[in-house]
Amino acid sequence: MTENKSEITKEKKISQRESFVCFLLSCIAVFTLHCKFEIFGGGFPDSALLNGLNKLYNTFYATEFADIFTLAAVYLMLRFVVAREEYRDTATMIFSLILSVTLVVSISFHKFNSADFLFANVYQLLISLFCIVGFWIILYGIIRCVCFLFEKAAGRKRSGCSRPFLEKHFFLIGFAVIFLGWLPWIVMNYPGSGCPDSVLQLREFFGDAEWGAGHPPLSTVIMGSLFSFGRFAVDANFGYFLYCLMQTCAGAAIFTLSMKKLKDIGVPAVWCLIGIAFFAFTPFWGTYAQWVEKDLLYAEAAVLQTVCMMDILVRRQCSTKNAVLLAISTLFAVFLRNNGIYAVLPALILLAVWLKAAARRRIAVVTLSVVLFYEGAMKLLYPALDIQGLSVIEALSIPFQQTARYVCEHSDEVTEEERAVIEEVFGYEFMFHYDPVISDPIKIHCKTVELGEYYKIWFKMFFKHPETYVAAFINKGYGYLAPVSQNIEAWIQTDCYPYMEQLGVYHVFDEKVPNILGQIWNLSQVLPLVRYLCTPGLYTWIVVVLAMILMKYRKRSALILFVPSLMNILVCLASPLAGAIRYELPAVASVPMLIGWAYYSIVCDGSDRIILQKISEDKPEALTKQG
Repeated sequence: MTENKSEITKEKKISQRESFVCFLLSCIAVFTLHCKFEIFGGGFPDSALLNGLNKLYNTFYATEFADIFTLAAVYLMLRFVVAREEYRDTATMIFSLILSVTLVVSISFHKFNSADFLFANVYQLLISLFCIVGFWIILYGIIRCVCFLFEKAAGRKRSGCSRPFLEKHFFLIGFAVIFLGWLPWIVMNYPGSGCPDSVLQLREFFGDAEWGAGHPPLSTVIMGSLFSFGRFAVDANFGYFLYCLMQTCAGAAIFTLSMKKLKDIGVPAVWCLIGIAFFAFTPFWGTYAQWVEKDLLYAEAAVLQTVCMMDILVRRQCSTKNAVLLAISTLFAVFLRNNGIYAVLPALILLAVWLKAAARRRIAVVTLSVVLFYEGAMKLLYPALDIQGLSVIEALSIPFQQTARYVCEHSDEVTEEERAVIEEVFGYEFMFHYDPVISDPIKIHCKTVELGEYYKIWFKMFFKHPETYVAAFINKGYGYLAPVSQNIEAWIQTDCYPYMEQLGVYHVFDEKVPNILGQIWNLSQVLPLVRYLCTPGLYTWIVVVLAMILMKYRKRSALILFVPSLMNILVCLASPLAGAIRYELPAVASVPMLIGWAYYSIVCDGSDRIILQKISEDKPEALTKQG
């Protein structure tokens, strides 16, 4: 840390005026947190004063004593910040304001599929501005507290793990805890839960449907091979269960490895154990373990690829072994998700630019190899195997939604030319199937990939009503933009799809047993505090806030590790759903590691001191070679 930043953390005496301001700001924050976020109508249209007071009466709610405790917590937080600040951090103020506006806008679209909470009338505008200020206060305080805690940690003397047994057996302990945490989920709902995607993949594998790249062929091969082996060895149920067991073991190993790597570079063991507990006991991880679907396996591969990148970033070197491991993990991430290439490729390019000499050449070879393998598979291998290629339509959820919303809201302004093009591409009447939070009702009606004329009218319509296009974008992405909605999606299935029954799959336990898991699934989305763990937007905010803090402390090279998660979030915004956590699962699974990485980058000042010290203690000759 630089000298002037260390001075910020020195606590100063707070004046009475500052205490009063903290109290006033705390009151604004508490009122914001207790806003109902509804469109308020007064009951006295003949009197502006009575109508306003009646609207105000209906604006807020108060749970017994919750407002008092919230006021105390916010007040203490603000005093903590003010006591350590010599000046207001302009960058943090601007950033927290952006987050606050995003939150209020996202709340409006989540509740009303529009910006009506902000702009329905003058009262709504005033209340929305009030709430933006309230969230702005809270977010600024939280971000500054995080910065001060990082700075405080930088001043402490760091030491290794004080428990030799934990130090020696951390990986085995972590693996066992996560495995045992997920085991009830995959056993109590034996053989597992299915979904339409996995049914189609198994139909493709067994020749009952045409192979397509819409679902990654590698994922289909893994799923089908495990099912076939298990059915041959025992029965169809065991084959189905084998996939769940495989992704459970892989997840326990990879997620534990991510925490172990953090511990090895000096991140406190307490945080690493918290990360293990997050993976083991957060209910949605268990639900994904018992869900026969491709997303968890892809998230595991993405985390492994990030772990390999972290090894290289810490050492500032890339050995041949590092390059091979990075290439393998990257290829798995690329071929287990169709958009995986967009998450990893920018990170590899930035890593190659940052490294020097031989390390740069090795990363360049890895990057080139990944691109060649990907292009070779898409343009040579898949056609040779009669696998239908990817359609450009899959990436056009946003413009399709914008067109549909435009037609629904401004049908009287649609020209004959625009109508003719829409009719040719979709069928004009299908535009009225528009669902603001999912693009499939429009996308499935796209009849052609020749979209040149469509792009022309899309631009013309944009310039006539850009606000409609912005609204359509936010409406289909609010769940990723801010922590406003809960989602798990990996459901607990008590019966089987007809095709799976034909293959011999059936649930062995009475419905009461998986229903226990189903109730936990439901509770995890509504219980106070717990429900935020299955909120996609929360993980988005953690990633972007940490990235902002790293930029604030000029740890730009550390941001390379954030690139895959940031790209994953951008891809989510173009996905078919408004807030599906399964699409953001790679970023969610990376968050514990990214928090630890931010700690390492700031507290250890980006140096190799801790890792080199550990290497010298374990293998003195390794330090000599690295030096």
